[in-house]
Amino acid sequence: MVAGSKHACLLVLAGVVAACRSDRPATDAAKAPAAADATPAAATASPPLVHVTATDFKLDLPAKIPAGAVTMHLMNEGKEMHQAMIARLEGGKTMADFAQAMKSNGPLPGWVKFVGGPNGIVPGATTTATTVLTPGNYVAICVIPGTDGVSHAAKGMVTAFEVTPATGPEAALPTATDTVVMKDYGFATSRPMAGGSHTILVQNSGPQEHELVLLKLEPGKTVKDFGDWATTGGMKGPPPALPIGGVGGMQPGGSAVFTADLAAGDYAFICFVPDAKDGKPHVMHGMTQQFAVK
Repeated sequence: MVAGSKHACLLVLAGVVAACRSDRPATDAAKAPAAADATPAAATASPPLVHVTATDFKLDLPAKIPAGAVTMHLMNEGKEMHQAMIARLEGGKTMADFAQAMKSNGPLPGWVKFVGGPNGIVPGATTTATTVLTPGNYVAICVIPGTDGVSHAAKGMVTAFEVTPATGPEAALPTATDTVVMKDYGFATSRPMAGGSHTILVQNSGPQEHELVLLKLEPGKTVKDFGDWATTGGMKGPPPALPIGGVGGMQPGGSAVFTADLAAGDYAFICFVPDAKDGKPHVMHGMTQQFAVK
């Protein structure tokens, strides 16, 4: 989504800084309190489930999370679209350093490394995304712009957390049913997308940061319609598509996994990360892929 001159993920509904409605699973009723620490990975080394609650304008999640693959379960309880992009603060940098960096008009400093996280979803929806986290300081952030054009991050939708060394075997990414490779400027899928449940491995093989936004297109609409609506159209009028998850911005060489249930209809992948050379959202460089699910 776009977020001004900062590393905007213009997901417009789910972006990155440089810089649909679905039923909630029954497990949500027993989610851990936001302030509690996540449960460490078990001996089976399966990724722990970390609940992330999005409201207008706040992200609640555990203060400490064990290292290894972690599945972020994003629940949008707000009235606007939200995401929970994850960034590692390298070099011992802290939330205070990040907040100071956000005040500048230029791109975010090089010590901010985006590593994925759940991409944008509409109010009432949920989604999951799994990424590998190493020990250190992190932030979860939503930079989707509101109807007033102001990034949600500027309204306080940034939460710091710490990744601590694992006390047992580190969890690994789950086995995928499908693979999508991102590059400059496109998406390559391992096979045609069919209906049903998918566990999708997303890999960034390009030389710069990319994201994957999964869209469910409205009848008769195209991915170009959505790209125009989100950029030159100023997000005016009903959106031609709804974001239903995906993976937030990732550095070159990064990998993450997300899940999606696809019913019959038209879908698309799209990337809004600003280009490293000209600053234009990657959608303007043609980074989209539309596909039909029978």
